[in-house]
Amino acid sequence: MSFRNDSNWNERNELKAFLIFKKLEALDFPRGKQIELCREMEKETNLDAGNISAKVSNYKSVAGINNSSNASSDTKENYSKYKDCSIAKLEELINKV
Repeated sequence: MSFRNDSNWNERNELKAFLIFKKLEALDFPRGKQIELCREMEKETNLDAGNISAKVSNYKSVAGINNSSNASSDTKENYSKYKDCSIAKLEELINKV
């Protein structure tokens, strides 16, 4: 994966955003839950909840849940690589990064 040097996005944060997507998917995407989870992630990172939410929405688009978006090739690759991972496995991966 490639990340801009002036960005707070990195592999760990990318996986955390994907984990939010997986949690939402498991709950059948309840209204209001996405921003709640993004605000929790915001507290742990230097990323804005709105930016995190946009990333989660890109995952939703790549998964065919939302209309198409301008998801990055990294987002598409990440989705393809981890779409079949369980929440527990993703949490394990995040702890190793």
